[in-house]
Amino acid sequence: MECAFKTLSVAKFGGSLLDVEGKGIPKIIQQIREIQSRDGTGPVTVFSAPMGCTDALIKIGESHAQECGLSLDPVFEIYDRLAKLYVKGELLKQAQEEIANFKALTQTTLEAVNKRFSGNIKARTLTLGGELCMSTLMSYILKSHGINSCAASMEDFPVVTDDNFEDALPNFELSKKRIDIFSKPLIEGKVVCLAGFFGTTPDGLETILGRGGSDLTAVFVSCILKEQYETKTLLYKDVPVQSADPKVVRGQKTDHVKALTYNEAHKASMMGMKIVMSPAIATARRFNQPLMVVPIDEPGMFSVIEAQNSSGEIVKCLTGKSGCAILSMNDEKSRSFEDSLRIWERRNDFMDLGAETMETGEHIRDFLFLDSDFLKKNEERLKGFDENLKIEYGLGVVTLIGDKMKDSPGVASLAIGAISGINIKRGIFAPHTSQIILVVEEKNVAATVAAIHLKKQELNKPPQWPMGFQPLK
Repeated sequence: MECAFKTLSVAKFGGSLLDVEGKGIPKIIQQIREIQSRDGTGPVTVFSAPMGCTDALIKIGESHAQECGLSLDPVFEIYDRLAKLYVKGELLKQAQEEIANFKALTQTTLEAVNKRFSGNIKARTLTLGGELCMSTLMSYILKSHGINSCAASMEDFPVVTDDNFEDALPNFELSKKRIDIFSKPLIEGKVVCLAGFFGTTPDGLETILGRGGSDLTAVFVSCILKEQYETKTLLYKDVPVQSADPKVVRGQKTDHVKALTYNEAHKASMMGMKIVMSPAIATARRFNQPLMVVPIDEPGMFSVIEAQNSSGEIVKCLTGKSGCAILSMNDEKSRSFEDSLRIWERRNDFMDLGAETMETGEHIRDFLFLDSDFLKKNEERLKGFDENLKIEYGLGVVTLIGDKMKDSPGVASLAIGAISGINIKRGIFAPHTSQIILVVEEKNVAATVAAIHLKKQELNKPPQWPMGFQPLK
């Protein structure tokens, strides 16, 4: 049965496209025009802050906590420059007034910082000086180019979250009650410009959705609008999803990855590819919302992320990630340590590598951390769980990703055979979880990825079973 709903695209444009010189803005305008022409409705557009602005605002906020406050001028000069480049006539004056207002509000917020730059004040600073200002400016830019648009205001924002101010989760039922914020302008033929990364508590306090939160904004908005429209989620990036980073496997041909399952995309992003952030993938999976990752220069080279796909590839992609570490500690003491990280710190960027019994009889458990900076910053605090814990820094991980590896024996041995000259610190052979992970020295990550990628065609050959043999399912 054909869907009677109108098609509505929710298109997210990230910081890599919103560079401080504005070089990506003409491409963004062109894509919005093409979506309008194709769908006839919308789109809803989600914008990140220009590249580097969030980090700059964090630095400014932390300087105010140390009572040596840095100026906001370098950040807001970016918006002023973009306005002068792309906003025309009387609209330019209005846009500059809006930018000045956001700057004043951000400055007032910074003046309330007292010893710590955190919580609601941090959320308010980052979004006033980042996504809220950018989405408002983009509305003026679109109007200047003949596109009827409006920006969602912070006072009446449609994404309602819990009150975990720096890593908030959207609330579906409460946000759905604000769906009219989209409905009226869409009926009027407008493009809705929305700040990514941003949310508000039910009582109106500002929150942020965590790093990569603009992806989550786009996916979540697609889901709350599904009852009124046939929604598409378009996540625009600067490059297509490929079998490996071309900068790492120089001289090799990389393959365009046309389709990934939610599981494959989650593993690849966590292990270094940064395709779509994990909370966005989890939300898409929950509501069965397909995602399209679209390279802005080659929109036909898009990749679809959905529950299942018919791709026959065994190894979809190969990722490399530096900045990892292995932490070793007493097994009994590791239980409270792991619970603390997962429950109170809400960290899931580490893996339990299991326990072993030493010659002394002591049981030691190892954990692989994908963010060694977290350990460096908190090493003394973590020793509160076990004062004798040890950390091996300077590691990286190379990961083979593919759901079909679980039915394809021999992948791990082929991969290891390709890197006979490289020392493998640890091998995590878990094809049933769609990944095979090799822990190597950080300096060897790129060489390991390149060597295994050379064998990708061989890795993707289906297993050759002996005649008459049927593998157990």
